[in-house]
Amino acid sequence: MAKEEYAIGLDLGGTKILAGLVDRTGRLIARKQLPTHAEEGEKAVIERVLSATHDVLSASGIHPEKVRGVGIASAGVINSDSGEVIFASNLGWRNVPIGTLIGQRFGLSVRLFNDANAAAIAEWLWGAGVGTRNMIYVTVSTGVGAGIVSDGRLVLGRDGSAGEFGHISIDWNGPPCRCGNRGCLENYASGTAIESAASHKFASMKKLVTERILVEKGELTAKEISEAARAGDPFFTQIVKQAGFYLGVGAANLIYLFNPEVLVFGGGVMNASALLLPEIEKSMRDRCIPGLANEVRVVTSQIGVEAGVMGAAGGIFENPYCKN
Repeated sequence: MAKEEYAIGLDLGGTKILAGLVDRTGRLIARKQLPTHAEEGEKAVIERVLSATHDVLSASGIHPEKVRGVGIASAGVINSDSGEVIFASNLGWRNVPIGTLIGQRFGLSVRLFNDANAAAIAEWLWGAGVGTRNMIYVTVSTGVGAGIVSDGRLVLGRDGSAGEFGHISIDWNGPPCRCGNRGCLENYASGTAIESAASHKFASMKKLVTERILVEKGELTAKEISEAARAGDPFFTQIVKQAGFYLGVGAANLIYLFNPEVLVFGGGVMNASALLLPEIEKSMRDRCIPGLANEVRVVTSQIGVEAGVMGAAGGIFENPYCKN
């Protein structure tokens, strides 16, 4: 490496704040994770973000002059130019200038990314999308989102909010979504959707559910449902596979729109990839012209849970809006 350069990546989520110091090769030098505790309010969360940033700098032993900047990955609607989180339902934030606050505290340039876009950058630079010019990263967790690389450029839209894949409508007569639309993909294929489907079916089909999976508080989480499915429980297997079917329906639309070389699926729900990926591929290929679908590789994330941090930092090193 001709010159030592580093960047800080921050992944700002509804349950955790993850900070990392990353070098140009994609090596994670230091990391710090803190709970978000969004219920404590905006100021408390911001202080945790600042604390996590300080801690990775201190732990790394890297002089701040070698740090090029800070990249932030956040869910919700953002303004990448102003570094402002316009709206994030998982945090309860509206119009929070997080980029300015971090820049003022540490004297570093700051760039804000949608979390799916940040993860796409990580896969593009160092993961499953290396060497491609047309790649789509789909995150499947509490919600569903996408980061789209088309002809060597990250697709941002007018203000950085492109890729709201979870809010394409796949059933215009479907249930209302929190976004105001109806029948959104997110209502059928996210972790939240899996939990909802299990809860509704469980109410009328208790005898089919593996008793050891039920939690004491009487609720089912997507993680527990996926674990039960992987263990072979037929009730939960059906629910997880159904989510894969709907993700494949959405993936077919992405192929028609963007003609990618590779589709990368990541996020917590994809821990059940052995069940999900075959369903995604089958549903996708059933709905696509073979000449298009057969040229697309469908894979899981190589970067994993640190994709947001890595990609946010990677967006400081590279201009993700035009990679030649």
